[in-house]
Amino acid sequence: MQVFFEPIWSWPLVILTSLGLVVLVYVTYQAQLKRLPRRQAQLLLTLRMLAVLVLTFAMFRPAIQTSDTDDNPVQLLILADTSRSMNTSDMPGGTSRFSAVRADLTRYEPKWKELGNQVTVRQFDFDRGLAPHNPAATEGTGDQTAFGAVLEDVIRETRDHRSLGLLLLTDGAQRAIPPYDADPLTAARKLGDSQVPIYAVVYGTSSLSTASLDLAVEDLRIDPIVFEKKLVPISCKVRAMGARGKKIRVRVLLEDRTGKRMNESGEFKPAPATYQAQTVKEFEVQGDAETLAVDLSFVPQTAGELKVAIQVESDETELLTRNNRRETIVSVKKGGLNVAYFDQLRPEQSRIRMVNGADKIQLEFQEVRAGRSASQTKLDRSWFEPGRFDVYLIGDVRAEWFGNEILEKLAARVEDGAGLLMIGGLQNFATGGYALTPLADLLPVKMDAADYRPIGKLNPNTQYMGDVKLVPTDRGLKEFVMQLGSSDKNRSLWTNLPALEGATRLRPVNDLVRIWAETADKQPLLLVNDVGKARVAAFGGDSTWLWCLDGKADLHQRFWRQMILWLAKKEADTDQPVWVNVDPRNFAPGSNASILFGARTADGRPAKDTRFEIEVTKPDGQIERPSPRQLNDEHSAEFSATSEPGDYWVRVSARRSGESIPEMAYTRFIVDARDLELDYPSADHDFLKELASVTGGTSLKPEELGSLIERLKQTKYDALTRIQITTLWDNWWLLLTFVGLMSCEWFLRKKAGLV
Repeated sequence: MQVFFEPIWSWPLVILTSLGLVVLVYVTYQAQLKRLPRRQAQLLLTLRMLAVLVLTFAMFRPAIQTSDTDDNPVQLLILADTSRSMNTSDMPGGTSRFSAVRADLTRYEPKWKELGNQVTVRQFDFDRGLAPHNPAATEGTGDQTAFGAVLEDVIRETRDHRSLGLLLLTDGAQRAIPPYDADPLTAARKLGDSQVPIYAVVYGTSSLSTASLDLAVEDLRIDPIVFEKKLVPISCKVRAMGARGKKIRVRVLLEDRTGKRMNESGEFKPAPATYQAQTVKEFEVQGDAETLAVDLSFVPQTAGELKVAIQVESDETELLTRNNRRETIVSVKKGGLNVAYFDQLRPEQSRIRMVNGADKIQLEFQEVRAGRSASQTKLDRSWFEPGRFDVYLIGDVRAEWFGNEILEKLAARVEDGAGLLMIGGLQNFATGGYALTPLADLLPVKMDAADYRPIGKLNPNTQYMGDVKLVPTDRGLKEFVMQLGSSDKNRSLWTNLPALEGATRLRPVNDLVRIWAETADKQPLLLVNDVGKARVAAFGGDSTWLWCLDGKADLHQRFWRQMILWLAKKEADTDQPVWVNVDPRNFAPGSNASILFGARTADGRPAKDTRFEIEVTKPDGQIERPSPRQLNDEHSAEFSATSEPGDYWVRVSARRSGESIPEMAYTRFIVDARDLELDYPSADHDFLKELASVTGGTSLKPEELGSLIERLKQTKYDALTRIQITTLWDNWWLLLTFVGLMSCEWFLRKKAGLV
């Protein structure tokens, strides 16, 4: 321990100043204390002089210096990359990078030990972060390489130990997504400030054009909004590496959603070729590394959201194929949705017709008369011409009232893709003679010709009598048609609806038919199916109008509108009272998706004072509920849980003035399936060179590793002496002493009447 002083000024000046203060205080203070008793005067003078001495002590700024010796061994950190890109076989002799690193670790292990007792060698593995070294590992398994997070871990390892340096054995490619994408250069600068140099040994080549075959679709461009039955151009680029002289084929794929519900993705099928669309192209690759510009086109046949993909067909020798396809979503627009509805004049039809005009649903009603007035019914045959209507609804109408010619035309329209729904009644289905018509092969119910009854005769065997409670099935509750509210309230909304007054007995025609609703005793009530291009349904109820009498008109309208939209394959139509949009439609893993949504009034203006609920269904089926926010008239939400590739389905429901707005809005976006480690596995020599230079280290080749160890062996390390200086003048107790002396002296002077 050593005591030393660092005066505030030069020594002579500080000494003279101190003596001057003592003399000044003594002379001036003596005159003030003459009239006080001697002991009291001496006490006051002593206190004042002690305060001057404390001030003089501070002017000399004394300090105590202590030192101790740190003789702990110096450490050398060796980090081996265990990410999947290290499995790339581009080292001499076709060896993988991972195997080359492990071979070098084994080869130079004796040299680690020769570094001596003063150097401790610590080995680690890394990918997303630092991990204990596993000598038994045979290949890289890490799905990300996060140098920023790894170097932050290294900083913690070097905080309390002297370090000879950090040896990185890696291909040097930073491949990470949030929260693993910390800035590696910032962490490297911290290591440089701590005098921990990075020695980066680079494994792998920066170009893989001759090492392996890889075909990838990049830069897919297509208009986000297109129109039905119009040519849609597509442009993209195809990157071909190691494919010299090979012929490759690029084609357009369209998603087939037949039999799929809202939160399920369909399979891709080749886009149908037409005389105006070019859905396939073939190329011959001329070089080892070539990027080809490809122009394709297709013609969408139906409106709604359409998932499109461009795929380059893989070669049998290609190892990585997940980047051979790039997907996106487009909105296919169409005019108004036209619905033809045939029924008798009964309470059910009057309520169903209320959907007319809403959400561009143009419902045209044809009254079909029975009894003596049957001859007055004249059906317009133009209603059954191709393209006239998107959906046909059949109420309590017998087959003979249509006639064979019209029923054959109706069946042809369904085969063309028009939706078809038959609603419960006393004179339709098998009782009304449909078992022997072309519709028998289209409707999702089994009809027996023996159940036929003449006009005016009822068949009690085909009817439920009394109250019938409509109960959605577990599968039905997940479907667009059966969504009356948010997922946590949907079942209770159905439970609180009034029972139906009877219903038609229905049986599924085969096991492919989906049952979305049933009676309380598990008998089918709502059956749906996909027949070719069309969606068909059968609903046994004919008294949903009772829901309106019970104050549930909004739920009644929602159910029927959603039924019609589903039949027309427009459940994902963006031109609805409640709308939602995600732009762009494709995101990289870990990105933030911005969801925009809102509501419209009947005249198309933004609906104000509206509350929204948002649900995002992830590819694994989990549901997230991001919080909506509002800025002026814009509503939005941010969704960041996008680490898993696949389709993300967004559903938005809304309430205005306490009432639910009919129809929920649906859309989806895609998180591209990317393998961060293997999509572009080239080594990054430049990055490692920059990373090492920031710390005062260097970048080198694997064959130079031995010479580096020899240089490190020549480094001499003496014991580290740590010096600690403790100042005695700028602390709380000195200040407290000075204030205490002055306060005590002032108090005694005041008591003596000198203040």
